[in-house]
Amino acid sequence: MNRRTLLKGSALGLAGALLSPDRANASFWEAFFQKHFREMNESEKKKVIERLEKEYEQKYKKAIKVGNEPAIPGVSFGYGLDLSRCIGCRRCVYGCVEENNQSKMDPQIHWITVLRFKKGEKWVDLEESEKYYNPPKVPEEGYFYMPVQCQQCENPPCVRACPTKATWKEPDGIVVIDYNWCIGCRY
Repeated sequence: MNRRTLLKGSALGLAGALLSPDRANASFWEAFFQKHFREMNESEKKKVIERLEKEYEQKYKKAIKVGNEPAIPGVSFGYGLDLSRCIGCRRCVYGCVEENNQSKMDPQIHWITVLRFKKGEKWVDLEESEKYYNPPKVPEEGYFYMPVQCQQCENPPCVRACPTKATWKEPDGIVVIDYNWCIGCRY
């Protein structure tokens, strides 16, 4: 470590220690990050991709290729879900938690909810659904299930509402969340 790095680090540490709790609020940090946040250049992107490939290869013991291809012009992705295949097991919920790096601590946070309805009703009334069911075995006789999750909207309100700008819509239509910036507010 050189002298300049030591002095910079000491000054930042001292400033952080002197920063009163009143000033150490979200708006202060939001302004700080907005001032210092920038898009990565191609060299930085390449380094990050190489790092991620190494991490994934170590984790999964396989050769992993991480891509950064742009959206294909004229192609929009959509989302479809076959509700007739849902058996109420909630494996999709836990798969989503694992894949999307959620619930690093208790209580678990789930963005997917699986609702249980009685069969035979003409219309589905969400207020009549039950999301805290816990039978010994699913599917249960006389019930059907419906997962409710991100709808990958054409004009997603979550993108406009996200206070940290961690959510955005890609040119190909996919709504994305950057989990390093997400604060878990559910917008």
